[in-house]
Order: sequence, then C-alpha cells, then structure tokens
Amino acid sequence: MRAKLASVNSRRALASLAFAAVALAAAPACARIFYVIQSSPDAWSVMDPEGVERVAGSPVRKAWDVRVQRNILSGDPPQPGYVRTLTEYDCQAQRTRWREFTAFSRSGALLVSKVNPNPEWGPADESSDTYAAYRVICEGAGQGAVLSADSVAKVVIRLMGSWDPPAQPLAPVLPPPAPGAKPGTQAAKPGTQGAKPPTPPAKAATPAAKPAASATPTKPR
Repeated sequence: MRAKLASVNSRRALASLAFAAVALAAAPACARIFYVIQSSPDAWSVMDPEGVERVAGSPVRKAWDVRVQRNILSGDPPQPGYVRTLTEYDCQAQRTRWREFTAFSRSGALLVSKVNPNPEWGPADESSDTYAAYRVICEGAGQGAVLSADSVAKVVIRLMGSWDPPAQPLAPVLPPPAPGAKPGTQAAKPGTQGAKPPTPPAKAATPAAKPAASATPTKPR
C-alpha cells in the first residue's frame, strides 16, 4: 500500500511539473532550462546547467543544486523544505565532494547552515542522484524532467506544492432565516403563506324550548 501511495504521489508530482513546464514556457521572461531529478518518492533535485563555474586550469567544476524534500525536519505532519548545496565535480576523475549547504523551511526560514570542515572526494556514482547531477554538470546530459522557468524559486515552489493534500469541498451555505421568525420556529411550507386559518366547528344547536303548560280545565256551571 505504501509503495502504491508513493507511486500515486510521484505521478501527481510529474503531472504538476508538466503543467508548470507548459505554463512557464509560455512566459516571455528570461526563461532558463532546469533539470529536475527525482532521487526518491519524497525528494527532488533541481539542477541549473547555466550556473556551472569552471575552475581555471582544472577539470573541476562547481555548481549549486537544490534538493526539495517533502519532510525537511522528519516530523509529523510532514513539513516541506529545501537544501541548497555547493558541490565540486571532478569531470576527469569522475568524483564529487560537497563544500557547504544551507537548509530552509517552506516559508524560506533558515534552518541550518554548514561548511564542510574536511571535504573529501567520493565516487560520482556513489548514489543515483549524485551520479545524475554529475552527468548534468560534466556531460550536459539530463535525466528526469526538463523545465523552463525564469528562476529556480518557481520550480522549488511548484515541487513543494505537489505534495499538498487536495482541497476540501466547501460546506453548503444555508439561506438566512426569515425576518421576525422566532428561533426554533419551523418555517411554513411553500404555498401556504397568507392562507386563512381554518373555520372553527359550529357550536351545537340550542335545545328546543320546553312545551307550553296545558290549559286549566273550566269548571262546570
């Protein structure tokens, strides 16, 4: 089940990226090409091939990459964030080493910053995302999605938004109560407004008068 949810989230993020690519490519601003590499279901790496710095007289190149993570603090609920890392790539010896990194929350607040006190070289294929970044910097070959945007910030924001839960439907809006109606009084049914109250039943008929008394007989003469 967990693998299925990760696959669904991955497809949703890819669809979101495709939409972003179409929307951003249509903008007439100074758009640049960015490579977006998915290193895991919960992490993306954004590479800017135009931001590569060549070290004079050396096969070494320097470049910044941004790793977007679904849960930057490993807490619950997950809080997205991103890590900006400066890495050196030895394109001749096929090795890499990181020099410094800075981690930020989704809102841009600084979480931690560190400089590598003892930078050591490691093989370029030490991990899949490291090797993918090496190929972008040293070979100009991108793996994953290719986006056109005027800044890396817009790509990062779009990636973090791909993990947001779907919007909840709004609650229905009930009509206001009729003016003057008492609380708890049930509204009249449609079509009965203004109807006359029912005629009360007629009173029982008054009993007839008693019969008249009989006349007194006349005495005989």
